[in-house]
Amino acid sequence: MTSIIVETDGHILKIGINRPEKKNALTLDMYDSMSAALERAEDDPSVRCVILYGEGGNFCSGNDLSAFPDDPAEGGATPVMRFVKAFVHASVPIVAAVEGVAAGLGATMLLHFDSVIVSTEARIVYSFVNLALPPEAGSSLLLPQIMGYARAADLVLRGGSFKGAAALQAGLATHLVEPGACLKKAMDIAAEIASKPPRAVREAKKLLKGNPDILMQRIVKEEQVLFRGLASDEAREAMAAFMEKRPAKF
Repeated sequence: MTSIIVETDGHILKIGINRPEKKNALTLDMYDSMSAALERAEDDPSVRCVILYGEGGNFCSGNDLSAFPDDPAEGGATPVMRFVKAFVHASVPIVAAVEGVAAGLGATMLLHFDSVIVSTEARIVYSFVNLALPPEAGSSLLLPQIMGYARAADLVLRGGSFKGAAALQAGLATHLVEPGACLKKAMDIAAEIASKPPRAVREAKKLLKGNPDILMQRIVKEEQVLFRGLASDEAREAMAAFMEKRPAKF
């Protein structure tokens, strides 16, 4: 079974996360496949919009912790950072179709996309502190910009989540649909974007997003804090409690 499905539909590139038995948790190989697809879309003027979606009723539950090295290299050109850079620097519009769970990077990547469709039963989870980790992928900068500081702090410091309607109200999503209708709505929006003048669309997105270097500076800082956190006693206890399905003791 292919864990990442890449298909072209006219001017639309569709990227499907296809690991439903793990709620579409991501491995390093999956990151590389998604990065290659986004890089291809960015370099191909015939691609006018990208859709990212999950198979099997969930969007993406973040990293598959069992598939990552115990002692990851800090600050290198990792598959995760390659993927993050691909969507941070993307000028091609990206639309997300979010059914079920979006957690970890599955939640934070949505902050970078141009249209986010959620179902009424979708749940966007920001549980980083529950694992003794900081927010990542620029979310420490983007969440306060989108929600305001107090709402962002309440979400992150409590390790909270939003269901579909609340995510729309908070500005984390742009459209709310019934379960099972996300991908169709994403296709409709992508087709509308793809019908517009392609150069103007990409230039407009670049202006709206601003300087990506500022965002990357925050992402690098988050990564530094994350690697310090991974080596802490708090993180070891949090990860053990998560794996053993028990309350953590700090």
